[in-house]
Amino acid sequence: MTFNKTLLAAAIAMTPAMTFAGDWTGSYAGFAFGGSDITATVKPLDNTELDGDGGSTGLFAGYNYQVGNIVYGVEFDFDATNYNVSDLVLVESTSRLKARIGAPVGDGLAYGVAGVVGASTNSVLPEGLGPVSGFAVEDGVGYLVGAGYDMKFGDNLIAGAEVLYHEFDDEALNVEVTTLKLRVGFNF
Repeated sequence: MTFNKTLLAAAIAMTPAMTFAGDWTGSYAGFAFGGSDITATVKPLDNTELDGDGGSTGLFAGYNYQVGNIVYGVEFDFDATNYNVSDLVLVESTSRLKARIGAPVGDGLAYGVAGVVGASTNSVLPEGLGPVSGFAVEDGVGYLVGAGYDMKFGDNLIAGAEVLYHEFDDEALNVEVTTLKLRVGFNF
């Protein structure tokens, strides 16, 4: 019985130390690579669905501010992409501005994000697609939500993964993109 009380007291005493196992306040930057799953709905073609996927490599930078057990932050990232939608549209790059909120978990940071995303393409739809033949697919702006986990290795190295859901919607297209990115960076 005494052993159980001692073990319980030790666990309670260690809980704050494990919860605050590092301060996440400060700037950070790094690189990421990943892949995507894409569904595009072409509204003028009776809501025809097109599928796609592709890879990306990019850079990210941000700033976190920790208050107690909550971490707030903002992050910008840029990816060179090879997102191919049914061999009709090629997305060449994306840029994101994300607000982050999370909490330390062990040596890591679990977080959620929300923000805006811009995508760049130079695609023109080929002939034979009825009312959208020759239609220039324009750069798009949409929203994103997601979640991630970053883990500290030493004082400055961080590595993690992030899953994001993006949606672009205009008069001609509704595009939904899910990405999974692996990230490596440094705290400053």
